[in-house]
Amino acid sequence: MKKILALTVSILVLNCTFVSAKKFKLVAPDTQPRTELKIADKFYAESYFYTAAEHYRDVVRQDSSNRYANFGLAMSLLMSRDYVNAEIFFRQFYNIKPGEKANAKKWADEDKILFNKGEYYFGDVLHRNGKYDEAITHLTKFAQNYTPKDSTDNLKKLAMLQVAGCEFAKTGPKAKVKFFNAGHGVNKAYNNDGPFAVNENEIYYSSLRNGNDTLIFVNGNNKAQAIYAIKHSVKNGENWSEGTIVDNKDINTDGYNVGNGTFNQAMNRFYFTKCLEVDDRRPLCNIFVADYSGGKFSNVTRLPETVNAKEKYTSTQPAVRVADDGTEMLYFVSDRPGGSGGLDIWYTARLQNGDFKPAMHVNSGINTAGDEVTPFFDDSTRTLYFSSNGLPGYGGFDIFRSTENPDLSWTSPENLGKGINSGADDIYYSRGLDQTNGFMVSNREGGYPLNGIKTSSDDIYYWTNYRLAVEGLAMKEGENGGIITNATFKLYKKMPDGTKVLISVQDGPQGTAHAPGVAPRTSASSGSNPGNGAASGNNSGTGGNTSAANTGSSNGAYFFRLDPETDYVVEVDREGFQPKMENVSTRGMEEDTIKDNIYTHKAMYTVKGLVTEEGKLDGLTDASVELLEISPNGMQKTNNFMKSNPYYAFDLDMDRTYKIVIRKEGYFAKTTDLSTIGLGTMDTIRKDISIAKLELNKSYTLQNVLYEFGKSTLTENSKAVLDNLYQILVENPSFIIELSAHTDAIGSDEGNMKLSQARAESCVAYLISKGVAKDRMVAKGYGKTRPKVPNTTEDGKDDPAGRAINRRTEFQITGIKKSQ
Repeated sequence: MKKILALTVSILVLNCTFVSAKKFKLVAPDTQPRTELKIADKFYAESYFYTAAEHYRDVVRQDSSNRYANFGLAMSLLMSRDYVNAEIFFRQFYNIKPGEKANAKKWADEDKILFNKGEYYFGDVLHRNGKYDEAITHLTKFAQNYTPKDSTDNLKKLAMLQVAGCEFAKTGPKAKVKFFNAGHGVNKAYNNDGPFAVNENEIYYSSLRNGNDTLIFVNGNNKAQAIYAIKHSVKNGENWSEGTIVDNKDINTDGYNVGNGTFNQAMNRFYFTKCLEVDDRRPLCNIFVADYSGGKFSNVTRLPETVNAKEKYTSTQPAVRVADDGTEMLYFVSDRPGGSGGLDIWYTARLQNGDFKPAMHVNSGINTAGDEVTPFFDDSTRTLYFSSNGLPGYGGFDIFRSTENPDLSWTSPENLGKGINSGADDIYYSRGLDQTNGFMVSNREGGYPLNGIKTSSDDIYYWTNYRLAVEGLAMKEGENGGIITNATFKLYKKMPDGTKVLISVQDGPQGTAHAPGVAPRTSASSGSNPGNGAASGNNSGTGGNTSAANTGSSNGAYFFRLDPETDYVVEVDREGFQPKMENVSTRGMEEDTIKDNIYTHKAMYTVKGLVTEEGKLDGLTDASVELLEISPNGMQKTNNFMKSNPYYAFDLDMDRTYKIVIRKEGYFAKTTDLSTIGLGTMDTIRKDISIAKLELNKSYTLQNVLYEFGKSTLTENSKAVLDNLYQILVENPSFIIELSAHTDAIGSDEGNMKLSQARAESCVAYLISKGVAKDRMVAKGYGKTRPKVPNTTEDGKDDPAGRAINRRTEFQITGIKKSQ
């Protein structure tokens, strides 16, 4: 009988899935003489899991109480990613009980030696199938009874991670997204991986070389090898063309599995992976790079040993980003020593001469005892997207994100939620320029199944958020107002720390949407950029089934797609007119388009200035400069926003009140008042602004914070001083402070300590009453333990002036609150 050959080699090469499970080996006990079981074990050992399942199934048909055959069948089905039927035979295995004549010792030995990992794999299947409480029971039982064989055995730790995943999955968030299979031109009844979008109608991806649905068979001991290649497909209407193999033998080399193609930001380098199967059927992969120009690939080179580790370690799945200093950085996946366990994400930097720095491990909780794979970095939001089976999720590989903070630390990994993630393996996630669509790969139901198993093969999917958008017109204010043509529209995402990130630009004269800092391109290459690991928002666009990409036009209209549960600012700018900003939010919205016409009028004045550091003459670049307009009732509204270069300039209206707020990482924010009331015919206002350098843990004294004698009650004048500190905390919403009170040497140590603590708490309570979050402040009384000057003169006499200096209230900035 012919048996279907599993394409497990290609799964491991491109997805690196089932790394831990692959270590499991079935060996029939000597008391099982059946030839069928020995054949099944042989195919299982060689990773031909579909074939192994057929042989185990033949035994179960003849003897449903055969524990070994049921367990082997359940494991083979799990490894074939047939989760539904794997659950059936795991249940059948655990329902088999020893009969009266059963050898109790033999039964116990089999449980200890052959089936000791069964509870883990059964729990894994139940987790994937959404049966979380039952999964927790089996995984917990496994963790309680399992003894790791050595320090490299992480299975017990992985079991507890899966328990945490089950708990998370019961109440985890739901993503507002829709999925569309890329279609039969790209997806076949086997794995299709690594989609990289060059533009909205063109992708590179990896798939079997033969390019058809022919199943691979094995007769007797003859083996067939599945070879993958990088292919290219274009979209015509709603359908993607049949993928054609990239015609370059140095890339798609005979005998190698090739995949994971990705371009750099400038689209002049193409990174990809070549893999060979080694003796233990483990794929050994290396990363290569090719030059790209005029649609042609050339100069294919294997990256040096600083990236591709020697000997038996894999380097695969490259992802490109651009660092703040313009350096091209490469994230990739490897199982080399020095990681957290399994496959981890590493990074390196390309030097100007083309060499690469030694690889470094990505820390900050991103890598786990499980496997982390398929990284993708979005430059516009400094966010790393990746898949992991070692973080709490819905089973298998889930997609997570972590954002790089300005201090180069990372936020805690965040699960993208149910809908994006499932009980299947969800990998190769990417995002487009406007953050509302992209690609991913999954073996969830809805793809093209292999051998009739609905979750057997990886398919490429296009995803899009719920159809949320904002659209409108730029309009002139007044009764005779009309449309303002040839305006430029900008979409900003509002961050938790009060800053804004530019997401997309629509230039009115060209009518084109493009990335920040990138000139508009032709329609064939405009839009967004969801590559597999390339820097998003730089070169390319996504295909898909939603409406057209964000577009502007000379008729003064704008349209932006939006993310769910997100706050934005839309800005309209036109030479000769006052720039205007509108706040837009999708929080709590279902599918809808926000209608928002933005009204403005001709500008009357211009304010210009240089941003500097206090005490220095050189200008500061990349400071965030925000113009707020203050209405007569005191309401503040963002009017405009820019980065200093190191100058800034804003158009102003007559008879208006404004504030200019300047922020820069590592500095105190500063607010400056500005008014055009009564300026007459003046047309330009010069206002240079200096901001103070921030020093963590430096004490800043609040002058004239006074209390009632011997008490902690604040005077009214003291509250006015604390209002200045309140303003600092409002302007710098990420600051975490210690607010401390100090006394002179009069009185007992204990009394002064209690009094100073009560006074510090009074200050904190006042600031909380004004709206400052409690977790941003710590009250600390130091009594007389930290005098700034002596309390007495040199001859030992009381010094009232010195004691007055020591009776003080101070604050220190002890930390910076991380953005979520």
